[in-house]
Amino acid sequence: MENQKNFLTTAPYKGTRDFYPEDMRLRNWMFSVMRETVLSFGYEEYDGPILESFDLYKAKSGEEIVERQLYDFIDKGERRVAIRPEMTPTLARMVAGNLRNLPKPVRWFSIPNLWRYEQPGKGRLREHWQLNVDLFGVDSHRAELEILLIADSILKKFGAPIGSYQIKVSHRKLLDSF
Repeated sequence: MENQKNFLTTAPYKGTRDFYPEDMRLRNWMFSVMRETVLSFGYEEYDGPILESFDLYKAKSGEEIVERQLYDFIDKGERRVAIRPEMTPTLARMVAGNLRNLPKPVRWFSIPNLWRYEQPGKGRLREHWQLNVDLFGVDSHRAELEILLIADSILKKFGAPIGSYQIKVSHRKLLDSF
């Protein structure tokens, strides 16, 4: 019994995964394709801290994220902090804090590491990465179209066969604007 208490599991934390070299090669290739594609559209890469004030998410995220999916804790300085579950609040904080100094339009992207406390399942882990592509300072219809073109370009570069995916637009004003 004593030996079992001292036993450390070789499995990763629930909802996470290990990236062995062959997995890292694939992940690095995917990130490289995404990065090169978005850069070719004139975007710049940004990042922010993985640890943010809890209040940022309380103010800028949905209730489900804050109440049920957020990893949060009190740090050694008695501050309530959270591990980022999404990038948009960090982006909003960064843009708001430096808005006057940013050249317009702002074309930024990131591939952040994110954490959500949710039930892991097929294709859904607690730790994940996602591509964020953000465009500020241009007509919203043009921005949406540009981001859709980026998504299409990435899928083609991943080798998705023609006809294997669809990009559906159900935004009447966007469709009417073109």
